Amino acid sequence: MAERIENGVARPADEHAVEGPGAQRSCTRRGFVGLAAAAAGAAVATAAPQAAWAVDPGTIGDWAKDGSLTPAVPPSSEGNATGGGDGTYRDHTAAAFPANDATPIPPRPVPATWDYECDVVVVGAGGGGLNAAARSAELGARVICVESAGLQGGNAQSAGMCAILGGSRLQEERRFALPSYPFDAQKMTDWAMDEYHFAADPLLIHRIAEGGGKCIDWMADCGVQWRLGEIPVYVAPKNATLDHHVLKMKDATDAMFSYAMRKGADFRFQCPATALVQDDTGRIVGIYAREGYEREVSIKAERAVILTAGGFCNNKALLDKYIPTAAMGCASSYLPLGETGECFRMGLGVSADVSGFNSSASFDGGVDWASEGGQWARFLYDGMTQLSRQPWLTIDRAGNRLRYMDSRVKKDGAAAIYALGDLATVQMAVPGHRSYIIFDANFEDHLAGFGQEHCRKLISPDLEQIEKVPEHYRDWHHGVEDAIEADVLKRRDTLEELEADLGFAPGVLVGAVEKWNACCEAGKDDFMYPMPPEWLHKVATPPFYGCRIGGNIYGTKAGLMVNDRMQVLSTTGLPIPGLYAGWHTAGGACGENSYVGDAILGSLLGDVSLAFCGGFLCGTFANGAELD
Repeated sequence: MAERIENGVARPADEHAVEGPGAQRSCTRRGFVGLAAAAAGAAVATAAPQAAWAVDPGTIGDWAKDGSLTPAVPPSSEGNATGGGDGTYRDHTAAAFPANDATPIPPRPVPATWDYECDVVVVGAGGGGLNAAARSAELGARVICVESAGLQGGNAQSAGMCAILGGSRLQEERRFALPSYPFDAQKMTDWAMDEYHFAADPLLIHRIAEGGGKCIDWMADCGVQWRLGEIPVYVAPKNATLDHHVLKMKDATDAMFSYAMRKGADFRFQCPATALVQDDTGRIVGIYAREGYEREVSIKAERAVILTAGGFCNNKALLDKYIPTAAMGCASSYLPLGETGECFRMGLGVSADVSGFNSSASFDGGVDWASEGGQWARFLYDGMTQLSRQPWLTIDRAGNRLRYMDSRVKKDGAAAIYALGDLATVQMAVPGHRSYIIFDANFEDHLAGFGQEHCRKLISPDLEQIEKVPEHYRDWHHGVEDAIEADVLKRRDTLEELEADLGFAPGVLVGAVEKWNACCEAGKDDFMYPMPPEWLHKVATPPFYGCRIGGNIYGTKAGLMVNDRMQVLSTTGLPIPGLYAGWHTAGGACGENSYVGDAILGSLLGDVSLAFCGGFLCGTFANGAELD
């Protein structure tokens, strides 16, 4: 069979193959006929299909290698989240994760001869790595940037917005800043430190506040064409789609790649770093990497090694050890490219300290594929993920209603963005660390009236720039069909069957639905946090649907400890000479024990913008420059 290359991975060239990050099997592109027929009353099997979303036991790192993995999905009653029959959290299956190793990666000694030499080695060519490489090259450094994937951009290109709370030229034109205008880095730091319960390094937080706007303006000078979003806490590339968020930041990462290339940066793709090189004085003087995934080469760095390869959202052992709330409360990751934590482990291998313990950032609606034998990392715009984020009847394992956080902009745009992370906390912090959404056969009739915005917007073929979206995800129905086939979204003829197969105690789900339906009939919700009347839709028409959800992690905020010049600190508290780290390989950007990483949606700079800023700062300070 012919192959195509996607993200550095060979895949079947069959036009019907599932495309895009997170795809794992070939799939005939179907319309919604099958799901509509089922909703009209077709017979529903209660046993899980013998389908293709599991991975072979013990498989680590091959979860998206090609479309050939087709082991059977176990019945839901045997899944790790319902093994006790009570629907509570069970430990994730390690095979669902791309990586499962928390051991430090030790440094290597200086080789007798180097294969390549430069001034600065940058590890990772995502948003942070591109900026670190571009800034270093701009300042006159000879730069080699190694990247494990086959193209630039990393997970950053998939981001929908670049959150900046003030200080950029665009925001100055709008006279906008948080916590108040005019922009003042000290005031922003004071506000953020209070948000973080004073568990962060104030010098580092001040650097983020000070550097965010400067980074955005510098990227504009490099060729990124920014525009303010409808809410002035975020910016996006000018030509990016307005209708949805998929690959919106690709224009920015492509522009920074072009700028770095023009300045002479040397990019080595399909070349993962394998170890740091440390000399007898303790200085980091280079790395080892694997060219073409095969030949190991040594690369000397005269000035610095900059680690900008992201965090460890997709490494089970590291989550268990350093972010236990995410390990328990998150049901999935939406970062299907990388995030396996090797750079973090390399830092540990040279005695780096750790900052940001138990801190992460998540969206709502992480669908629990892993508990049904599926993979942990899912594309954010998978149709089932987006469907799970709508305002359905949502309950905990005891049948208690859970609050919904509205993402419609209305009058308070910041609150609409906060909602994306705050709802994750609601869904993660319940007993058992899982929540449940319930709806009936009429669910599609309600979606337009929900009107959710930002990255909760359902993707459909009529949206502008839809060609940017991987083909399988251009119609949200496909992802929902996949979830039904895998019995992740459970479709049952009766509420009693659904109740049993989701792991509820007898009568819990049925009773919760009765109370909900009574509110719908009255046209007024009696819950402490009521739904608006237009969202009250009875769960009465079979078949009935239910899904287990938790947080959808998008950033590990625990990482290597850095000072405000982005130097990695050892357990002695002193900088490790020659070693720098950008977020999210670095940690501490939102303090300790931060459940979803706010100040607003992940940190003072959101998430992708935090990576952009971290790379910019690393490139500046590693080359002896200062912020203008």
